[in-house]
Amino acid sequence: MAVTPRNQGIRGSRVSTMSQEPPRQVPHPQEDVADPARPRHVLDYALARRSVLEHAKTDALVREQMCDADPYLLRAAKHHGEQTERLCPICAKNELVHVTYTYGDDLGFMSGRIHSSSDLPVMAFEYGHFRVYVVEVCSGCGWNHLHISYVLGDGTPRTPPRKPRDVLE
Repeated sequence: MAVTPRNQGIRGSRVSTMSQEPPRQVPHPQEDVADPARPRHVLDYALARRSVLEHAKTDALVREQMCDADPYLLRAAKHHGEQTERLCPICAKNELVHVTYTYGDDLGFMSGRIHSSSDLPVMAFEYGHFRVYVVEVCSGCGWNHLHISYVLGDGTPRTPPRKPRDVLE
């Protein structure tokens, strides 16, 4: 006679951990933030920009490759960009335009969208943690480079907003 382990033959006697959902992991820890609208974790790409421009002075082929802005980026710069007073370092004809993108888990379906710099302070109080990327673009020659990135938000993790049914992708 074979001996079976206890509770193996009885249905419902063992608690299955597979059916339970794992605890939701928070993508970023809660942090104490004095001013949610003040940029933190700032990354300035000025040295990388300077290096690329120095390399372009010596190599004409690299210069052509640098002016390869995506058509969507050029369209975003035209319609949503914010004009600066700095001239393009390549063509020196047009003023650079800043295009601001926001990314973060707290933003949910709104992550990766373009926002104006006036929207960011309001968003900083609505969301816990998101990163802002500012890209400089020349609409004339197609020069584009990541200018700066930083984090905004009040530091309190939130559940991302649900995508409305009427939003098309």
